[in-house]
Amino acid sequence: MRRLVLRFARLYLHLLAHRPPRDWSVPVADGRYGPEPPSGERPLTLLMLGDSLAQGFGAQRPGQTLGALLAHGLAEGTRRPVDLRVHARAGSTTAATGRQLHRAVRLRPGIAVLIVGGNDILLPVPVGRSARQHAHLAGALKEAGWELVLVPCPDPGYAPGLRIPVRWIGRRRARRLAERHIRTAHRLGAHLAPTSGPEFRDHAPRLLGPDGIHPSPAGYATHAARMLPVLLAAAGRLPAPAPAAT
Repeated sequence: MRRLVLRFARLYLHLLAHRPPRDWSVPVADGRYGPEPPSGERPLTLLMLGDSLAQGFGAQRPGQTLGALLAHGLAEGTRRPVDLRVHARAGSTTAATGRQLHRAVRLRPGIAVLIVGGNDILLPVPVGRSARQHAHLAGALKEAGWELVLVPCPDPGYAPGLRIPVRWIGRRRARRLAERHIRTAHRLGAHLAPTSGPEFRDHAPRLLGPDGIHPSPAGYATHAARMLPVLLAAAGRLPAPAPAAT
C-alpha cells in the first residue's frame, strides 16, 4: 500500500512541476549548537515542525538547513546552547504534521517553528479544513508551553519550477490560507515570521535549487536571516534558564 501511495505521489508531482526531485533525502541537523555555558544552565530547545522548508530539503549539509542556521543564530544571540529537534518531513500536509507534534511531547518546551500549508494548497484539500487543523496544532503547542513562531503559507507563485497553471491556482489558495494562519497567530499571541517573497522568483538560480521550488543553501540562508530576529524576540519571552539537573 505504501509503495502505491508513493508511486501516486511521484506521478502527481510530475503533473505539477517541470523538474521534480528524484532524491528526497535531507541531511540530519538535530543536535546541540553553541558552546556549553560555564553555569551549566539548561539549553534552549528549538523544534522545527512542518514540511520540506522546515526540514531543510535542498540543503547539501546539515549546517545549511533552516533549522541549523536558526539554531546557530539563536545560540549566538542568546549566548545559550540550543538543542535542535527537526520533526518536519518533506511532503507533509497540515494533517500529517499532527503526528510530528505527538513525537515532541517528551521535549522540554522552548521555541517551536511551524511551517506548513504549501502541500495543502497543491492538493484537493479544502482551505478551511487546513486552516482549522493548523489552528489546532498551534493551540496545542501554546498549551504545552512552547513559544510559537508561525510562518504563513508560502506563495507558490514565486516558484518557477511549478507549472504556470499550478502557480496561478496555488497562489490564490495560498493567500487565503496565509490569511487564516496570520489570524491564528494574532489570536494566540504567537510570533509571525516572514515567508518567501519575490526575490526567490527574481533570483531563482541563486536562491532556489535545481527543481526551482525548494530553496538552495543560499535560499535557506536568506530565510534564516529574515526569521532570526523573530526567534530572538521569542527567546526573550521565555522564562529565565534554570540550572541543569546534576
